[in-house]
Formats: sequence, C-alpha cells, structure tokens
Amino acid sequence: MKFTDLLLTDSKNIFYLTKATFEGFWLLIHNNKYIVITSQMIFGQVKNHFKNSAKIFVIKKSFSDELIEICKKYKITNLHIDTTNISYTLFNLLNIKLKEHKIQVYPDKNSIIEQRTIKNKEEIKNIKKACDIVSKVFETVKKKVVPGMTELDIHFKIEEEFAKNHVVQSFKTIVASGPNSANPHHISGNRKIRKNDIVLIDMGCIYNGYCSDLTRTFFIGKENKQQVKIWNIVKQAHDEALIKVNQNIKTSDIDLSARNKIKQEGYEKNFIHTTGHGVGLDIHEAPVIGSKSNEILKKGMVITIEPGIYLEKKFGVRIEDTVLVTKNGYKVLTSAEY
Repeated sequence: MKFTDLLLTDSKNIFYLTKATFEGFWLLIHNNKYIVITSQMIFGQVKNHFKNSAKIFVIKKSFSDELIEICKKYKITNLHIDTTNISYTLFNLLNIKLKEHKIQVYPDKNSIIEQRTIKNKEEIKNIKKACDIVSKVFETVKKKVVPGMTELDIHFKIEEEFAKNHVVQSFKTIVASGPNSANPHHISGNRKIRKNDIVLIDMGCIYNGYCSDLTRTFFIGKENKQQVKIWNIVKQAHDEALIKVNQNIKTSDIDLSARNKIKQEGYEKNFIHTTGHGVGLDIHEAPVIGSKSNEILKKGMVITIEPGIYLEKKFGVRIEDTVLVTKNGYKVLTSAEY
C-alpha cells in the first residue's frame, strides 16, 4: 500500500513499516519515501538503522517548526497525521501552526491500522512463536501451583519463565483465584490458593514485537459440580465460536454463536465482555469480535476467542485461544491444555 504525505506518530505503526525497535522519532512518508524527524539524542540510532533509506532531520527549535520547514521544502500542502497515539492538544497545536503556513491537516487513524489487520508470513511466524512460548510457560507453571501459594507467587513464576525464554509479557498477567476469578481484569494479589480452589490465568508474551494471548481456568484438587457445569458451558461456547471462524464471516456472528450458547444455559447476564479481539503488534487491535461489530474476517487476521461466565463473589471461568484465520477456516495457535 502506498502512502502520501502521512505523518506517523505511533511507535507500533512506525515499527510495522521500518522495524525500528527504538522510540523517540516520528516518520513522514512523502512520495512513498521516508523522512525521519528526530532529536539529537537518538540521531546516532536513527542514522544507523535507516542508513540511506531515509532523509533525517534533527529538531533545532521545536518539532512543529521543523515539520513546517520540511513541508515547505517538499511542497506538502495537505498533511495527514496518524492519530493512533497523539494527544488532542498536540494535534490541535500542529493543526493551528501548519494552517498558518497554508498547510491543511487531516486526521488519519486507519491507514496503517487497517493494513496491520492482515498478517504476512513473517508476522504469523512471530505470533505463532509467541503462542508456543506462552503455552509452554503456562503448562510449566501450572504444574507448580499448589495450595499455599499466593496469586503473586504464580504471577512471578510466570515472569521468571518468560525471562528464561527471553520474552516479556504482552500485558500485565492476571492470576485470579477463588472469588477473585469473577473479576475479568483482576489484579494478582496476596490471596492464597486453597485446597479444591479454582484458578484463572490470563497471560501473553511478546516475540519479535508480536503478541500472544491465552487464558485457562483450572482446578486445584477436587472441583464442585457448579464449577464443572460453568466450565463446560464456557468451553462449549468457545468451541461453537471457534467453528464459526472463517474468512468472509462477520465478527458479530462469531460473538453471537458464543453468546447464544451461554444464553441458552441461563447465564447471558454473566457474560460481560466481547468474545474476542485482534492480536498483533498490540495485544488489542482490530477486528473486534463483538455483538455490535460489522467487521468481516479475512485470511491472515489473528484474533482471540475468549468467552467467559462470571458469578459475583463466587468464581469465574474464561477460556481463551489465539487463532489464525485461514483460507478454509482457522488454526488455533495456542496449544496449552484446557
């Protein structure tokens, strides 16, 4: 895809195009060529990374002044600015200053984001590796979970295993036990794992810039009948949503298939989030697998399937996998046992 007079402000979007792993500079695309605007502090890194593939400008007074001079130099009169990760205040300031020099500014949030939804072979390879690592780490840590350990003990064991595999977490790991598992975004704490307890772990890692996402809910000792019932309903909802995954399918239809199963069992009000989301350079990106989404799945997209049921003050169950949309359906990339 060709971009004309587009200023990228988001480090993930810049990485997507340039593979630059450091931050602190913005990228202007003009006539499909790169123009880098940076401070003196990282000029050496920028120069070493881009070599002769970009024209580099070092900020002398202010970023806005440098940008204006560049626009004049390259006769840019219509500038599109990526608004993925820029404050309203800064965007408004640039808009005012550029207009003073007869340069029109247009917000742009979709050009790179839309392109990022379809993963190429190298991206899929990196996501698959991240999924392999998170699956292996989960199974390693699960074997070590025993009564008396705290949620934080488990959390730090996961971090330790990530470090052994030379990766970092793609989001803050969630370890929720007992009634804490009824909170979808519980923050791991000092609650101790008890005999015959339920444990929910939501975790992911980053490999070569790309994320994985995995949730498993399991039992320590003997589970009770209600817990088994809810776990089975969630797993069935997960599987029914998974079967729907295919190119040209509306994401809302996938959400509906999971939601209908849970509704049939009488727990509709206890499924309080969407069925999934896109995964890539960000842990949450397009498409949204939700009831109000009109997005269409395409081959090469990577999404999560993660239905859940949460019974307040009792327990919760969520089961999540990272999934690749293929030509003839799907491929589950996470392999940890359920």
